[in-house]
Amino acid sequence: MQSYLNPAFIIYGPIIIIFKIICFAGNTLVKVLENGKEIEKEIKDVKKDEMVLVHNGYEKRYAKVLDNKKSEGEFEFFVIKAKNMKDPSKTKEVTITPEHIMITFDDKKEIKLVVAKDLKGDEVIDTEEGFHQIYEIEKKKLKDKYMLSVKGGCVFANGIFISTICSGDNAKDLKPTLEEWKKLQRE
Repeated sequence: MQSYLNPAFIIYGPIIIIFKIICFAGNTLVKVLENGKEIEKEIKDVKKDEMVLVHNGYEKRYAKVLDNKKSEGEFEFFVIKAKNMKDPSKTKEVTITPEHIMITFDDKKEIKLVVAKDLKGDEVIDTEEGFHQIYEIEKKKLKDKYMLSVKGGCVFANGIFISTICSGDNAKDLKPTLEEWKKLQRE
């Protein structure tokens, strides 16, 4: 069966999972392959069909941007702050909407998807510099938000390995979402 992620839903054979995907602050940085070179761009400047740095669970690679849309207005965001588990002086942060799905890892390094608004503040996340542990979550209001839809449903945003999927309002059980996401990573 063929599966793919479009800006509104994942289709996997007869199964359709609907998401709200408008999730990032415009100044979030992603790495883009441009003329054979890796450069950093703010999400607000990323265009459809560009190739962005992702991780498929096994290795870093580039994936095609399927869409990137701006939604204007004032929105609630969470600033997720994390410190490197080997060197706590190294920190990273990303600004996302509360419905955004975070890719976290349990103590056995198994992947767990957690909606940002459900984070407890001690979860482990992966970054370009290894595992980091969340130490603070700050709420703030910002102008505009961006829907970045990437083939495979993930990206490195500000160096943090994160989904490009938002949960919508019915995120009680993310297990089917995790399974669909894992299938996308194998393609």
